[in-house]
Order: sequence, then C-alpha cells, then structure tokens
Amino acid sequence: MTKRVCRMHGCPRIQDAKLCDEHARSHEKRRGTRQQRGYDAAHDKERRRIEKQGIENHRCARCGAWFERGEPFQLGHTDDRLNWSGPEHIRCNTSAAGAASHAVFKRPEGRR
Repeated sequence: MTKRVCRMHGCPRIQDAKLCDEHARSHEKRRGTRQQRGYDAAHDKERRRIEKQGIENHRCARCGAWFERGEPFQLGHTDDRLNWSGPEHIRCNTSAAGAASHAVFKRPEGRR
C-alpha cells in the first residue's frame, strides 16, 4: 500500500490511510454515531423490505435506471434528511452527497 501524508492541513504524519490515527478518531467523533446520522432501526427495516421485494423491482431514486438482480444499493435520503428517497445506486448516492458537501457558497443578490 502506498504511504501518504495525513490529509489534515499541517499534519506531518505518514501512514497508509488518508488520515493519521489521531485525526481519524476526531473525524469519526465529529460525524456522530450511525444512529445520529439517521441510520436507525427504521432505516434498517426499510432496507430489509426493499431487499425482500428484490432490488431488481426498483428504479434508482436519483438516476431512474433499473437495478440489476443482486446489485448493491444504498437507501437514499431526501436533501433535508427527514425522509428516504428510496434505493439508489451507490455511485449516485455518494456523488450526490459529495456534491452537497462541496456546494459553492452563493452570495446574496446584489452583493459582490
């Protein structure tokens, strides 16, 4: 595995992972628990319901393409994270999350 410098600005530690152990721990602590991020028993129950129906009977909630039999999926959330949008391809779900986390700051009208 390739060694690299910790991606945290100013950290000189070299390791296999993107973050050194210290920064990885603090990152996980900031993220919160699985339940705090919205992956509770109700989420697990909805995933099992979709799996029982067969993923091939569903379309991706993001791109609209049909799933292949046995294809891995993630249960997507609405942008406000209050509801599920439905099953999504992993690439659709993660690219939407990445785009949301890197959204460009928009200035108020009339300001420069």
